[in-house]
Amino acid sequence: MAIRNRRKRANSDYISPTCPPGWAWLLAGILIGVFISFLVYLREIAPRTLPPETALVTSQPLTMENATAQNAPSNPSTDLDFYDLLPESKVNVPPTEKPTKPASDFPIMAPGRYLLQVGSYQDEQEAEGLKNYLVNSLGIPARIEKTNLSESGRWYRVQIGPTDDLDTLNKIGAKLEENQIPVLVRKF
Repeated sequence: MAIRNRRKRANSDYISPTCPPGWAWLLAGILIGVFISFLVYLREIAPRTLPPETALVTSQPLTMENATAQNAPSNPSTDLDFYDLLPESKVNVPPTEKPTKPASDFPIMAPGRYLLQVGSYQDEQEAEGLKNYLVNSLGIPARIEKTNLSESGRWYRVQIGPTDDLDTLNKIGAKLEENQIPVLVRKF
């Protein structure tokens, strides 16, 4: 038993001549942590604290005159001249052609049962607004159909009809075209 205890003590006191001491490992870990912290500082914090003069971009080639003008201290009152110039500037937009209107589905001549869809919205308030405009301003009876599509959620369709009276249907279609409301005609 005594021999075993001596061997355990002798083995536990053994230090390898090639292994650095514990304080060296601690110092290496601290230095690695400081280096990683420095890299994070450079990546995250340092770019935000750069002065705006370092990001000066010129469209002219760099000459001696330009270099001295760039290094000259800037006047804060002249740096913000565009705020004064912007309201005075005018942008000329060239005239465009009016889009050609697609061929109308009206008048409908083939007998049958038809439904007019004048809007489809994901927001119920928008659908209610169009329905109220049709009913109160144009005198067209409209209703809202709630649908639930699996991939895009709930939709609110503003519809007129269904009806088989072609005369009424064509009058409503003409009134909608007058007010530039697009219509989708669906036959039942």
